[in-house]
Amino acid sequence: MNIQEYISSGIIESYVLGLASAEEKNEFEQFCRQYPEIREAREAFELLLEKQAMEQAVPPPPDLKQKIWGQINFNAPVGQTAPIGEIPQSPVARMGWLRYAVAACLVLLAGSLYWNLSLQKQNTAIRESLSSVQNDLDAAKNTIAGLEADAKVIQGNNIKMAALKGMPESPQSFATVYWDTTSKDVYLMVNNLPKPASNQQYQLWALLDGQPIDMGLLTITEKPLQLYKMKNARAAQAFAITLEKKGGNPTPEGKMYVMGNL
Repeated sequence: MNIQEYISSGIIESYVLGLASAEEKNEFEQFCRQYPEIREAREAFELLLEKQAMEQAVPPPPDLKQKIWGQINFNAPVGQTAPIGEIPQSPVARMGWLRYAVAACLVLLAGSLYWNLSLQKQNTAIRESLSSVQNDLDAAKNTIAGLEADAKVIQGNNIKMAALKGMPESPQSFATVYWDTTSKDVYLMVNNLPKPASNQQYQLWALLDGQPIDMGLLTITEKPLQLYKMKNARAAQAFAITLEKKGGNPTPEGKMYVMGNL
């Protein structure tokens, strides 16, 4: 377990502010007992909240105490005597109690405001994070849907496959052609081809009786396992890829990188 990553994940703030789920809370408390660094980080955050609440506390108006006492004295019944056995509390003691009560209320109010602001910031961050996760999830779903569609194509009963192996110009290169003998559709998967220069482009050829037939230009994308739809081939005995000038040629002029028979 990476303790620093766990501390930086926001779990401490969620736990202290009461945002953690029951499962997260139990796990966090267990880790606090197990790892002193996590416990110390929690205590440090609690002290920080307390310090900020105290620093942001607003002192009561100077006349608030007199107004409170005036209200108390006004509401007190005239001539009321203390019950037998009860010692009346002196005004000085009551004033001290009120002073601390008012200060405590103000501290709680400041702390509540601070926590509300913190929660708003956390909620905004959570919403942004959820939006980013949703976008990633949608992109992943689209990728999976594309791969599933490609898998149906290459696994068809009428599909013939040609493994195009690297030529002396690029022995490590490799590509695969899938030819539908019924629809005559041709699909190409680039397993490994060097990135061409900006003024060059790969071109696929179908070979029939030794004659090359243009099957289209290839623009390689960063998408993994991309299945490229090429031109249809009425017949073919083999396929090859050459590196041509950008825009291609009617007949191959560049060096051959891969070739394979059906």
